[in-house]
Amino acid sequence: MAEQEISYDAILRTEIAIEILNQARAIVTARVYELEGTDPEGADALRRRRRDLIAVQHSVAVADRETAENLIALWGPRVKDEARFWAEF
Repeated sequence: MAEQEISYDAILRTEIAIEILNQARAIVTARVYELEGTDPEGADALRRRRRDLIAVQHSVAVADRETAENLIALWGPRVKDEARFWAEF
């Protein structure tokens, strides 16, 4: 079975998508810590949503360039602007 060659660019774009999702998780984690004492139910809801981000992050594959590009386009602008992040999250 011949191995499929994967371009360096595809690897980089996948790593960028994963890092953007890491940044999104960090934003959510910071909010979870803020809410733990005053709104435990809100904190739990955000933990569930954070787990969804983790699932998306684990599903990113170098061979699926389209998914990586979509994640970059969707989440990249969100993590740059926290107000936008929360409005769209």
